[in-house]
Amino acid sequence: MKPADLDAVTTGIRHEDPERYVLDGSRPSLALSPASVGEVRASLEAANSAGRVVVPWGGGTQMGLGNLPAAVDVALDLRALNAVVEYEPNDMTIAVQAGLTLKALDRLLAEHGQVLPVDAADPEHATLGGLAAAGIAGPRRFGYMPLRDLIIGVAAVLPDGREARAGGMVVKNVSGFDLMRLYHGSLGILAVIVQLNLKVLPRPQAERTVLVRYPGLADAVRSAESIRLSQLGVTAVVLLDAGAATRVEIPTAPWTLAVRCEAPPVAVVRQAERVVQVAGAPIDATDLLPAEETPGFWSRVTGLASAAPTHDEIGARLGVRPSRMAIQGEQVASGGDVQAVMLDVGSGLVYARATGETDALRAAWQRLEMLGEHATLLTAPAGVKEGIDVFGASPAGLDVMRSLKEQFDSHHILNRGRFAGHL
Repeated sequence: MKPADLDAVTTGIRHEDPERYVLDGSRPSLALSPASVGEVRASLEAANSAGRVVVPWGGGTQMGLGNLPAAVDVALDLRALNAVVEYEPNDMTIAVQAGLTLKALDRLLAEHGQVLPVDAADPEHATLGGLAAAGIAGPRRFGYMPLRDLIIGVAAVLPDGREARAGGMVVKNVSGFDLMRLYHGSLGILAVIVQLNLKVLPRPQAERTVLVRYPGLADAVRSAESIRLSQLGVTAVVLLDAGAATRVEIPTAPWTLAVRCEAPPVAVVRQAERVVQVAGAPIDATDLLPAEETPGFWSRVTGLASAAPTHDEIGARLGVRPSRMAIQGEQVASGGDVQAVMLDVGSGLVYARATGETDALRAAWQRLEMLGEHATLLTAPAGVKEGIDVFGASPAGLDVMRSLKEQFDSHHILNRGRFAGHL
């Protein structure tokens, strides 16, 4: 099937302006917005028959993640698939289509006193399918769990148009292969997720954020580790350097500890008080953010870990052993080529942002890549990505993933080249 034939076959499917789907400088020749799972199946079947490369697209909030695409022929926008398929508040489970945004889901769950405790820098646009495919978790996973562990069922469309389902609407489901974890973080190279079944949790009745300022990183890490290892039940523990503090719009200090507390109203006050005591800082170095400011603050914090596309900045994520958090945090921050650093102490990750020209950004990434146990270039201009693998050294299990790619997508039409190892 020729490209013109593909356009003809998809006449009944809504077409969008391809200029809105430029990926790392590559513009698709066709952009489709299917309104049903059937149209997703038809789109993929036609593209597969024509040998055209398809890039699944949600809200675009994580499209900076991935290697340079080998080709971009068709952008498949899934935002029209945004229905709630099934919701059982008493069972605390919900099934949604992949194009539903996190904010829309949160509004619905709030009516029933429930929440999906997942971080996103731009919840108004971040889709559930996109968050699952990218597999990026924010600081809140320390107190809850990543999205991966909240998915209890999935429906996806394979490149040849077949629909595959796994799991269900039961939290303790042990039947079949755990395809939920396989799809999570796979960057859409195996199949296009069209539905997610999720377990949800009781919504916190109150929340506060404790901010504690420190003159040096060593003391800040010791306090953060004490809180992390305590029984206080906080839900996020991060450290921000002065540049990161400026980005999240709080008063700057060499290092600021930010701790998220979520609990019933009386308990959250006591929890915040205990955090301050454990932090061991002078009271004049401590602030409390009220409940109404906490969600916005943590969305900005999550932005430091975001993979949103950039034109003059890189975002890097480094895995760090807890025992080396202070040492490697200092190494990341002291290079002079990084403008903002966040240490997610709860997850053992360091995030760095650097702004500049292409050559300077490439040099910054080369330095950062050597500092972590593992490293991922979350987002960068196309010029920085040229000739490298943004996922760093080949991870364990890449051969297995390569084999799975051949089985799921033998023609390599889904996100060709963008995954680790340029799969």
